[in-house]
Amino acid sequence: MPKASNKRIQRDIAKLSEKEDANVEHIEDDTIHCMIHGPEDTPYEGLTWKIVISFPESYPFNSPSVGFIDNIWHPNVDYESGSVCLNVLNQSWSPIYSGILILDTFLPQLLTYPNPDDPLNEEAAEMYINNIEEYNIECRKRSEKPGVYDF
Repeated sequence: MPKASNKRIQRDIAKLSEKEDANVEHIEDDTIHCMIHGPEDTPYEGLTWKIVISFPESYPFNSPSVGFIDNIWHPNVDYESGSVCLNVLNQSWSPIYSGILILDTFLPQLLTYPNPDDPLNEEAAEMYINNIEEYNIECRKRSEKPGVYDF
């Protein structure tokens, strides 16, 4: 009989899979790749990234690991590794949160409201603070990528 956390993982993955624009790809029982779209009225509008979500065995009591597979220029995302610095994932996670909330709320809010005071990408944070126009241009330049995803 599956553990309660495994049922919850499968339920969350199933709900994410129902989102047409997420293009969910199952990698393992507890890991998926999916797409996130840049929020309107941000330098990321019209762009799309592939992300990975890995659910721990202790889910939903511990947060999933979330990272960008594609490069994104953002103060709170490591440009090389794709690691995400987001308080709700790292410190204030609650079992009432879900994969859908991560994809539909937490990541879009992160892209809309960067926190340059807690950066993983210090160069992006400094640029965001000192020259927002240059930052916006750099977001587009460093986040644009050729190719189409094949799921």
